[in-house]
Amino acid sequence: MSTSTPKRRALIVSVATALTALAIVGPSSIASAGDVSACAATDLSARVTGTGAGVSQPAVYITVTNTSSAPCAVRGYPVITRAATRTGPKAISVTNGAVMNAPQARVKRIVISPNGHAWFAVGAATAYDTRPVTFTRIRFATAAGGPTRSVRVSLQASRPTGQPYPMGVTAFMPGIGRTES
Repeated sequence: MSTSTPKRRALIVSVATALTALAIVGPSSIASAGDVSACAATDLSARVTGTGAGVSQPAVYITVTNTSSAPCAVRGYPVITRAATRTGPKAISVTNGAVMNAPQARVKRIVISPNGHAWFAVGAATAYDTRPVTFTRIRFATAAGGPTRSVRVSLQASRPTGQPYPMGVTAFMPGIGRTES
């Protein structure tokens, strides 16, 4: 079946017009990664999705999910603002960086699409002479001074006598934090 020349020309013009419209409208209507605003704690839900332990250094992997209808971004380290046991909050000191038994990543900006995920690990130590406690809740912010989000955990920790409980936190990483095997 052959197409006549006028019909072929009309089809080519229609396709060209449609492609031109996409080229003009498409890029300007899509937000670039640089246009994505920072995730507020209220944009995220949080839950423990993995654990790790070794050489008396337990860790929990906390995955955040973007529950808003727009993409948002996280960068760097979450700010651990509080850790509590069943009897209440305990004094903590937090160090950004490596957590044993958790993958390490360089700090980078992570854009989280709606229903997308990022994660971080929080680690503690149980080798000090004081009796260990079990943290049951950790509160964190996505940026210093920002709103906080609470997550239930089960993380054992001990401390040097008279000192706060030392904790480490990794940078945000893309995806879901899982127990390493």
